[in-house]
Amino acid sequence: MKRKTAFMLSALLMASSVTGCGGKSSSAPDTSGAPAANTTENQDVVSGSDTEEASEEATEPPTKHISPVETVTASQGVQIAADQVIGRAEGSNTVKFPLSSFIEEGDKISSFTFVISSDNVDIGTFKGGCGISVGKDCPAATNDYWYQSGDFTAPTQGTYGEIRWDVPAELVDYIPEGGEVLFGYYWGNPESIHLDGIICNFTRTREIPVDGTVTQEISQSVNYTAENNTVSVPVAGFLPENAVPQAVSVKFTAPEPLGRFKGAFSYESSAGRFQAPDTAVTTGEDTIELTWFVPDNAKILSAADGIISFGYWWGDQPEAVAESITVKYSSEDGSSVPSLPQIPAADNSVPRGGEDFRSAKDIVDDIKVGWNLGNTLDSYDTDKTGIDTETGWGNPKTTEEMIQGVKDAGFNAIRIPVTWGEHMDGDVIQSEWLDRVQEVVDYAYNKDMYVIINMHHDDYIWFVPNDSKFEECNNKLMNIWTQISVRFRDYGDRLLFEGMNEPRTIDSPNEWMGGTAAERTVVNRYAHNFIYTVRSTGGNNSARTLIMTSYGASAEEVAVKDVIMPDDGNVILTLHYYAPWKFTNGQSTTFGSADKAELSARFAALRSRFVDAGVPVIIGEFGSIAAADDATRAEYYKSYISSAKANGIRCFIWDNGVLSGKDSYGIYDRTALTWNDTILNAVMEGAES
Repeated sequence: MKRKTAFMLSALLMASSVTGCGGKSSSAPDTSGAPAANTTENQDVVSGSDTEEASEEATEPPTKHISPVETVTASQGVQIAADQVIGRAEGSNTVKFPLSSFIEEGDKISSFTFVISSDNVDIGTFKGGCGISVGKDCPAATNDYWYQSGDFTAPTQGTYGEIRWDVPAELVDYIPEGGEVLFGYYWGNPESIHLDGIICNFTRTREIPVDGTVTQEISQSVNYTAENNTVSVPVAGFLPENAVPQAVSVKFTAPEPLGRFKGAFSYESSAGRFQAPDTAVTTGEDTIELTWFVPDNAKILSAADGIISFGYWWGDQPEAVAESITVKYSSEDGSSVPSLPQIPAADNSVPRGGEDFRSAKDIVDDIKVGWNLGNTLDSYDTDKTGIDTETGWGNPKTTEEMIQGVKDAGFNAIRIPVTWGEHMDGDVIQSEWLDRVQEVVDYAYNKDMYVIINMHHDDYIWFVPNDSKFEECNNKLMNIWTQISVRFRDYGDRLLFEGMNEPRTIDSPNEWMGGTAAERTVVNRYAHNFIYTVRSTGGNNSARTLIMTSYGASAEEVAVKDVIMPDDGNVILTLHYYAPWKFTNGQSTTFGSADKAELSARFAALRSRFVDAGVPVIIGEFGSIAAADDATRAEYYKSYISSAKANGIRCFIWDNGVLSGKDSYGIYDRTALTWNDTILNAVMEGAES
């Protein structure tokens, strides 16, 4: 991050052309991520008519298989954790959620069910309302781009209730994926209620390539209260060789009506694992068939050792029987679905001073709170060159005394953002720059702190998540990480590598809105290849904890739902979450209960999707500029860090050294070596809560 305000405003601009990548090197992985062969093929020269025949035969393009297209329609239900407290007082009695948490473009929403509860007060008759974004041309809109329902009532069951809102049929064709849904609590017995979760029911229609459909009988019981809560089907012997699953349906039965039924599909192979959002449906029948349209980010994991799974998380019937699985598949020749190499398994037995390397989870659990050395080694496009760019954005040269002040303040982890593109000769990092980075790393590492180094603002110089630029950008990215990995190979497990900062297409319409599906797929490929490259350098890097991120490092559902976590136990997911945005950028100077609820809901969703599934999560950047008074900012930092920690997430404060005015995220005066003590004390209270 340099100037986050400008970054976020750019999401409103039209897409512009992107900068191409640097030179290509044959020493890095190729477009599939496997090591590129450094070879040259010499072709003999022939003459006469044989030359023409040979030329025609050699240049004839290979035949690419084209699968027939089939239209498939299926009812869908997605459940997200909300975890928000809603008071009935006007001004704090409504909450909004992005529709991208539930649907994709073209989906037709039929209803929402809002699951509410109260700690110890009978809710009684609920009174509230709902609203939803609609297109400008929607004839039923109550305002521009919005439909607001009238007030309605619903019965509850003591301290629990399921409030269903059937979306009016005249809205269905006008609801955009990028909109929001609103839920309001206007009256009930308790002063406030807890919104536990939201279920969205909709219909999805897709045209998918289908070469064949196969069904396999399973007849396996699943019980959400026991260990046998997942049914898994290996694709070997079930699907033909090179088959790519396009749509998966599983049929369940129970002796009684199933009622509420919640679970999730996933696909995993030696290339990684993709977890789909939770599926949730309500039915009065004793039989149900659930369908999953397999996204591209799961298809790229297709392999002979692939496994399709469905986990049964909760339901009105503790036990159900998975009767059968049906898969519609396409037959690929490898030309349209990029492959991912198998990452060498993390080896935690690598010795580190007589000790084994700790896992990523152990490391995250041990992190108290982290601090960013922002706008320093990541500075670019300055009036300085070489190692002098470190001071190009106004910060003093980093000293050991400065880092000692960070540790003495109570931080036990430091993130060191680094921009490499301006310090390279071709694909080779300049030695004086790598030496300086190592010197700063050592300031913290030698003080027993956790240290993260990354590739930061290169996205402004050469790095883009674009299919057309993937090969050359991938090669340069892997060259950078090969050199970094070799330089730091002997460091212990307190040194962590973060492959990318906020990978995104600069100035695109979706720059800060999760990107496109194609861009998210490219980011996953970069992340996978980064891990493959570091692991392949051996030594301590075979066990080092590595850090990957989503498109734009976004914490929003539209971005994180497509993240592919590799089959590697030593990987952390990092996200940047400047929220509530109007408070963090200074548009608002108050931080209240609704703001705290927004943070709590997002952290709960991240816990549910990642932490509970064994994936450690950190917030690599967050903070607020000096617009509100110190006491309000202190409450923000304390609440943010405490709420994240309660959900198993650790935080790194973004500090760019700017102490006042625009972009003033700084809380540490690096020249005077003094802190904003009001905020620092709150940070430490939040970290220790």
